[in-house]
Amino acid sequence: MNDVPRILIVDADTGHNARLVEQARPGVVEIITAAPADVERILSTTSIDGLVLDLDADEDVTATVVGEVERHTDGVPLVGITYRAEESKVASACHLGAAAILVKPFDIDTLMDLIRTPTADAGFSGSCGGVPTAQLLSLHCAAAHDGVLHLRVAASVTRPERVGSVFFEAGQPVHALAGAAIGAEAVHAILGWRDAEATWVHGVTRSARTIVGRWEGLFATGVRPTTNAAELDRTVALAHPEVVEKLARLAQTPDVLGAFLLRHAEIVTGRCVPGLDEQLASRALCRLAHVFFDVEAQPQSAADGEIQAVIGDLRLVLDRIGPREAGFQVGVVVRQAAPVCKSLRRLLRQIDSSFDRIAPPRESVRTPTPDTSSRARVSAVA
Repeated sequence: MNDVPRILIVDADTGHNARLVEQARPGVVEIITAAPADVERILSTTSIDGLVLDLDADEDVTATVVGEVERHTDGVPLVGITYRAEESKVASACHLGAAAILVKPFDIDTLMDLIRTPTADAGFSGSCGGVPTAQLLSLHCAAAHDGVLHLRVAASVTRPERVGSVFFEAGQPVHALAGAAIGAEAVHAILGWRDAEATWVHGVTRSARTIVGRWEGLFATGVRPTTNAAELDRTVALAHPEVVEKLARLAQTPDVLGAFLLRHAEIVTGRCVPGLDEQLASRALCRLAHVFFDVEAQPQSAADGEIQAVIGDLRLVLDRIGPREAGFQVGVVVRQAAPVCKSLRRLLRQIDSSFDRIAPPRESVRTPTPDTSSRARVSAVA
C-alpha cells in the first residue's frame, strides 16, 4: 500500500459514497469515487490500494471493472458491497474473486478494517472433497470468523448444480440457504454434499437470522430438524392474510407511529406515519430483532417474547408471533409513555391468535420451551 491508502469506490449510490468521503480523514485514507465508464481513465494515471465494487450492478459491468483493475495492477483487494447479501450477491462476490463482502450502510472504519486485516483464508477457494463439510464449517466457527462460506457442487448426469451459503457472525452460523431450504434445514442439506467447491468471503453481512442455537449442536451427528415442514407451510399460508390485516388495523391505532411484520429479522410488510422515516424505523426494528435472537441464543435463556428499546421519546417494541420455526415477529413504534403502551401486549396477542386458531398444526410445529406458562421479557434501553 501507499503511505496513505487510496481506495477506489465504484458504486451508483452517490449519497452513501459522499458519506464515506466525508468520513475519510486526511492523511489516513483517500477515497476516489467513479462510475464504471471512468475506471479505465482513472487507473491509467492513478494507482489504488483497494477496490470497492457494487454487487447490485449489472454482472457484465462488474466483470469489466474487475478486469480493468487486474490489467493495471496486481494484488488489489476487492470488497463487494450490496444492500442485501442474498445468495446471488454472494455467488457474484465469489465469481469476481472478492476478499470480503459488506452490506450497506457501513462506515469508513469498517471498510478499512476489512481491507487492512482480511482473515488468513479470505478469498479462499478450493474443493472440500477430502475434508468433510462439517469439519470445514467447524473451522470457521472455532476461528470466530465473520463472513460467508459459499459451496457449489457441479451438475452431474443425475443431479443439477447445487449451491448453498452459510453466513457467520463471530463464528456462529446465523443464516443458511441451499436451494429452497433455509436455516438449519439448509445446513443439514449442505452437510451431506460431497466434492463441493468451497469459497470463503470475509465480511459483515447483517443477514437474516434463521438459525438459533450453538453451532456444536447444529453440526452434531444425527441431529436433524424435527419440524414438519408441510404443516408449518400450511399454518403460515392460512394465518398470513389475517395477520397482515390485523397489522394494518394496528397501524391505524392512535399513538401507534408504525407497525411492521418481520420474518427472520427482515421486514415483510408494514407502514408508519408520514412524520416517521420508514427506512430508518425498519432498519432499527431489524437490528432490534437481531439483538433478540442473540439473547435468545444464550444458554438457558428464557427470552421467548418481547424486547423493547427506548430512544428519545420513541419506544420500539418487538414480539414474536406464531410458531417459533416460522420466525415471525411484529415490530411497533409508539411514543414513549403513550396510553396505547398499556394495551400493546394485548394487541400483539390478538395478532398472534391468528396462528393459535389453526390447530393442530400450531401444536405440532412449536418448539417446546422450559416454561410455556408465560413469555419472558427482555428490555434494552438505548
